[in-house]
Amino acid sequence: MTNALTSAAPVRPSPLAFRVFLGGQSVSLIGDGLAILAIPLLVLEVSGSAYAAVLAAIPRTVGYLLVGLPAGALVDRLNPRNVMLTMDVVRFGVFLTLAVLAATSQLAVPVILALAFVAAGAGVFFETALTVAVRDLVEEERLIRTNSLLEAANQSAQIVGPGLVGVLTALWGLQVALLVNACTFAVSFVSVLHVLRGKDRASRAPSPPLREALRGVRGDLVEGFRCLRSLRVVLVVTCLQASANLFLAVGYLLVFYLRDTLHLSASEASAVVAAGGVGGVLGTAVALRLGRRMRHETLIALSAACLGTTLASLGVATSLVPLLVLNLLLGGSTVTAVVLIRTLRQRLVPRALLGRVTATAKVAALAASPVGALAGGALTTLNHGDPRPVFLAAGLLSVLTTAAAWALGLRAGSHAPSGTEQERTEPGQGPTEPEQRPTETGQRPTAPGLSAAPVPEAESAAEAP
Repeated sequence: MTNALTSAAPVRPSPLAFRVFLGGQSVSLIGDGLAILAIPLLVLEVSGSAYAAVLAAIPRTVGYLLVGLPAGALVDRLNPRNVMLTMDVVRFGVFLTLAVLAATSQLAVPVILALAFVAAGAGVFFETALTVAVRDLVEEERLIRTNSLLEAANQSAQIVGPGLVGVLTALWGLQVALLVNACTFAVSFVSVLHVLRGKDRASRAPSPPLREALRGVRGDLVEGFRCLRSLRVVLVVTCLQASANLFLAVGYLLVFYLRDTLHLSASEASAVVAAGGVGGVLGTAVALRLGRRMRHETLIALSAACLGTTLASLGVATSLVPLLVLNLLLGGSTVTAVVLIRTLRQRLVPRALLGRVTATAKVAALAASPVGALAGGALTTLNHGDPRPVFLAAGLLSVLTTAAAWALGLRAGSHAPSGTEQERTEPGQGPTEPEQRPTETGQRPTAPGLSAAPVPEAESAAEAP
């Protein structure tokens, strides 16, 4: 049964407070980007084992598969801001501990892996709470802008973070890189706390005790699955995202394809891979610009079709320039779809169920990725080490699943164009409580903790699952 949480009076953060919040989350994402390389490098420095370094690269995915579903249920029961603050403290503590242990030469691989899994689990809770927080802080017609800004920061961080680790390590050592990583989460903590300052705190609905929140989690998960099943478009989009991850996993073969099949140089292969990151950043701008003019369901279908077509084309391209363009398009279409899907889910899913539905969708998408990677590797081996037919087949299957998703739900859609729903605050009116969408059981969920607030008009769209 849906939790009966106390509704808070709507309090909107000031434009400055909201800019601080978004800036803090961008810095936090750089911390995530730093961790991509810092943890494997630390394991390699301590053990010298390539196998151990590979193990250090997987805590994020495994962490989501282990705690993603319960994290969604708990975030729905707790104040999302409190969850974000707590998880920032946990991640700050993990990387500060790693930095201290690295400086004193007291690290061991099991300790590094254990702490990496703790940080990954905290990241799962934080990301789920952030999705709910954005839904509460932002008017519906501005969700696409905020999600694009955050995803732009995410894509940029995945490019900047590893490079920053290399620079910091070369100049001052890996322990300094870990310390900087810890500081990014401290910045995030301050930015989240900033929108809770002063008189706003008194009007916030408090989180229930953790022991109380843990009760009934299983029932909450069941309710989340029922909600996902009842919202046809959200269910179709979730299945489409999982299938896209399944086929996109053949991208793990890209470097092998470029180096061993096409015999490109290391610098050429690096340029092709980097083009995908650039495309991801551009994809956020595409999502923002077109997301204001077209139905999101239509754009998701077009992005997914472009993704599949590009993936298939990679299997027949043989020279550098087409490969650069294709991987740029692949990264762009993927991120465009991610931004639009996240926004669509925030608009359609009842507030009290958003954490659970978000976590379920992410777990499904992440679970499909290793399956696709293993299948792609096995099929390439059976084809005598030639991955081209695998890319071609994955792309064609992706296009077919997109066509099926369009026929099964995306074509009809399920919501009014942006800015026309009743949740919108009309110009000149005071802040109003967003309309509570009824759940499947007929109850009207309340929105704890965060209340709707506009993204400041002055924020630029230089924007980033």
